[in-house]
Amino acid sequence: MIKQIQNLKIYLALVLLIAVGCNKDDDQPSSVNLQNLEVSMDENPSNGETVGTIQTTEGAAINFSISSQSPSGALSIDSASGELTVANASLFDFETNPTITAIVTADNAENSVTVTITLNNTNEVTAQNLAVTIDENPTIGQVLGSIQTMGNASVFTITAQSPAGAMDIDSATGELTVADAAAFNFETNPTLTATVTIEDAQNPVTVTVTLTDVLEITAQDFTVAVDENPTDGQVLGTVQTNGNGTLDFSITSQTPTGAMAINATTGELTVIDPNLFDFETNPVITAEISVTDGVETTSSTATVNVNDVDEVSAQNTDMNIDENPSNGDVIGTLQASGSNLTYTITFQNPAGAFAINQSTGELSVADETLFDFETNPNMLATISVSNGIQMVSANAMVSLNDVNEVGEYKYGGVIFWIDPASNNSEGLVVAVSNQFYSGTWGCTGTVTGATGTAIGTGSSNTAAIVSSGCGTSGSVIEQIANLDLNGYDDWFLPSEDELTEIYTNISIVNTTTTANGGQLTYQFHWSSTEINTTAARLVNLTTGVVGGSGKDGNIYFAKPVRAWTDF
Repeated sequence: MIKQIQNLKIYLALVLLIAVGCNKDDDQPSSVNLQNLEVSMDENPSNGETVGTIQTTEGAAINFSISSQSPSGALSIDSASGELTVANASLFDFETNPTITAIVTADNAENSVTVTITLNNTNEVTAQNLAVTIDENPTIGQVLGSIQTMGNASVFTITAQSPAGAMDIDSATGELTVADAAAFNFETNPTLTATVTIEDAQNPVTVTVTLTDVLEITAQDFTVAVDENPTDGQVLGTVQTNGNGTLDFSITSQTPTGAMAINATTGELTVIDPNLFDFETNPVITAEISVTDGVETTSSTATVNVNDVDEVSAQNTDMNIDENPSNGDVIGTLQASGSNLTYTITFQNPAGAFAINQSTGELSVADETLFDFETNPNMLATISVSNGIQMVSANAMVSLNDVNEVGEYKYGGVIFWIDPASNNSEGLVVAVSNQFYSGTWGCTGTVTGATGTAIGTGSSNTAAIVSSGCGTSGSVIEQIANLDLNGYDDWFLPSEDELTEIYTNISIVNTTTTANGGQLTYQFHWSSTEINTTAARLVNLTTGVVGGSGKDGNIYFAKPVRAWTDF
């Protein structure tokens, strides 16, 4: 009995032991499998940025950990969730670590897994601070330097600068230039700074411009008193300056304009228009003068006080004469006042045209060939008038009157004769045409009464021929009597002497005819002068020979002529 009780105790103990062992096995989690993780991401993330999460199969993993990684310290892992994050963002650099790897395990995992992170190369921009040293007083637009960058930099912007507005920047290239030259003054701004931002760059850069003190130029204001009516080129004085190197002087403005000139090298002021140095009109003459050494520029004011003196005066004088005068003809007299005056031509256009009486100022023709309306309608002589102490100048402006001349193209044709009794107001022209006029004279067997030979009878001859019914078809009379050319319809066939006058001036007539698009004719031409019932006069415009021919037997050229009156 005792032995049975002992066996029962042993049995119960075994059962209890088995039960406890089974309970312990139930508390242990089942094993899981981890999956490899492959990720592609841009370089340069932020610390703490999520990379990815380790995935499991057949249950949940416990206590994830990174057993190794390359480079070391790049990643962190959440032990509970398996989420990987960026631990050291500086290691996520494509140029140094294009691939980042790690081995991850878990307490209940049957396997360890590999994490592979492939970095994408991105556009990175880095820039260097810029420090430059330049001389003070640069010019606007002068280049200070360029922001040096690594990467594809663009959109450069000045976000702050001291002093404001001193510098500009090229948005595309990062080149810095002077915007306000006055700000680059060593005495007021020995150092200038600017902050520049760049698109795609993490940090702005600082620009520091250090100015070097240079010797600056100065120029003194200039005041002088002179008598009115000085001479052209008279020296007024010299602008006094202080500075090193070669200086350049220029007048930037003056009142009145054109009174003074300055020597660009020496700063010497001289008179260039004596007429402006007149006390009555300009008692004070001023000029603003710029002085530069090529780097710095300063200015000064020149003041000229004009003294009133007893003076010679001369007035610009308008004169008018007909063209084609003779040498020695009087043109007019320059208007001037004063005593013991002497007149001298100092300039004339055209050169050599005029002569002047030194005692009276009477202007006359020196070269008659220059007094041609067609080439010099307006002529000029500048005349100096002096009393031995004072000298002034005035202009004689000579206008030429157009005079009718043989060879001119007027009144529908070329002038070949001017009536000497008409005071140049009447004459004859021969037509300029691009076609020939030719045919028979016509009217054979008929006495027309067209017997005039003299100049001035061509019109009446033509009228007589037409009145006789002789303007037959194909005849030169029919062509010319009905001609409407160059705006005129009163053309006639010239008389014998009128044709001869054309021949006398044939050279100049032909030149003008050709110049105005006309065609030249030659040899024999019909006149309107009738010889008898069967013949009429001819004039050879090549030789000047006068002849005759049957009215209907032969065909010759004809020249249309008309009379003009210049009212």
